[in-house]
Amino acid sequence: MKDIWQRNSALLKLTGLIGILLFAFWVGMDPHWESEYPMHVDEWDAMGFTDAMLEEGKLTYDSPYNSEGEISYGSGMGFHLLLGSIKSTSGLSWMGLYRIAPGIVVALLAYLVYALGRREGFGWISALFVPLIPTSIRTLGPSFLVPVAIAMLFIPVTLLVLHRLDVKRNRESLWLLMLLVCGTLFVHPATEGVVSAMVVLYLIVYILEALSTKEYRNAGKLVVAIAVRMAIPVILLGLWMPSITKNTVEESITGDSEGIGGGLTEYFGYNEGFIEAFGLIAVGLFFVGIFIYTLSRPYGMRSYIIPIFVVLLVLFLMIVYPEYRLGPGIFYERAWSYLGLFMAILAGYAVWWYIKSVIRRLKSYDTYSAVGGLRILLIILGFGIAVTAITTGITNQERDNYAAYYQMVGEKIHSDFTWLGKHTERGEGTLMMEPSLAWAYPPITGPGYKVTIAAAFPFEDKMADQASNMIVTGDYDIDWLKKHDVAAVYTRLPQSQQLMTANNNDFIEVKPGIYIVPGS
Repeated sequence: MKDIWQRNSALLKLTGLIGILLFAFWVGMDPHWESEYPMHVDEWDAMGFTDAMLEEGKLTYDSPYNSEGEISYGSGMGFHLLLGSIKSTSGLSWMGLYRIAPGIVVALLAYLVYALGRREGFGWISALFVPLIPTSIRTLGPSFLVPVAIAMLFIPVTLLVLHRLDVKRNRESLWLLMLLVCGTLFVHPATEGVVSAMVVLYLIVYILEALSTKEYRNAGKLVVAIAVRMAIPVILLGLWMPSITKNTVEESITGDSEGIGGGLTEYFGYNEGFIEAFGLIAVGLFFVGIFIYTLSRPYGMRSYIIPIFVVLLVLFLMIVYPEYRLGPGIFYERAWSYLGLFMAILAGYAVWWYIKSVIRRLKSYDTYSAVGGLRILLIILGFGIAVTAITTGITNQERDNYAAYYQMVGEKIHSDFTWLGKHTERGEGTLMMEPSLAWAYPPITGPGYKVTIAAAFPFEDKMADQASNMIVTGDYDIDWLKKHDVAAVYTRLPQSQQLMTANNNDFIEVKPGIYIVPGS
């Protein structure tokens, strides 16, 4: 048996890795198998902005969502460039790309976690736990094609670079580290904060490590080199988005009372159900894993980076933000996904450490002896625990409850939007509809078609509230519509696809739910 393994180890390892990636793809696509269309407004708006950017051929362009005005080097610029590049080179439509992209993202995240722990041995099992990271309509996650899902890919790569950073031969690693921080910044600024925090923790640990080995000169050079490269993306962020930088600092000091995250908290309360959605057995393995990881120190003092960061993250999510409202609300919403990633890594580490310990302690015994048989049983038990944790995690009802998936766009809405695209000219006025549904209109009809107002629920914009109220009640203010250059109104609601009636005799109904505004 041993000889067979040695002769075919490369093939067996490759087969195992492919199996893990296919499993990750399957779980990542789970919310989407029965859905032809994206589920989240953030998926739709990214498509709309990317289409407009590609149409103009530059990073400054007119937004397809009129209330947004002109977009100039927006905060999702990196994500939109990536989406546009993939769409252009692949030749896929938005709907075609969407049918495979979420699963690919989860599989890629699993592969990078595998790469992170490959040399030490725990990468295989940690990669298996990656699909357990919950995705929900509120907090997002890796199973949606959104900026935070792509930005999460940078976290295991950054950790890999930090763990491999050598005190003397580090030039390439340092430049790669700066590119990772800058790349995360342009894809998703909130995740850039996570990557930067890990680098800062590494600096602190490295200084302590250098003091213990008395390599003061080399350590000093490395600290300065990292600090300089970290300063570049921080300065870029301040120059690129000064208002976001200012608001983040203020919210971290004085507390968050408004904004995206604050609005969600005010409306929905604090996030609940994440632990149950991950799976209680897997959560138990995570707690065991963080304890064992800290004690076993697979990377020396650098091993403290992940445990310290996880503790800080848990304190922020459970105490600092809920009790004192310190920190950006949007970071509170997105940080659950980061926590899930670290939980997957550490849960896998716990299982790997157990199996490795059994093999090491009972290695000298013959397979056919009683103790050798016990070794095999204990190893099977370890894998059984992992399989049980993963199976119960992805199939438990709490996971579905936490996700709260719903279908915003259905066949009727898609058909109506396609009809509008065929029977109207580009730039021919704007269309008004329920604001959260409006995000989907430009991606379906194509560049050049605009909506009056697009906003995610709960609406924090007065104009969005007014538009939504008119759609729901059927009572329209003609002067308001003309003021905002509304040429037509679409009255079907998202999710339910219910057709609302317009109580205005001046409207011209050209198709059920589609009305021309007089004088437009």
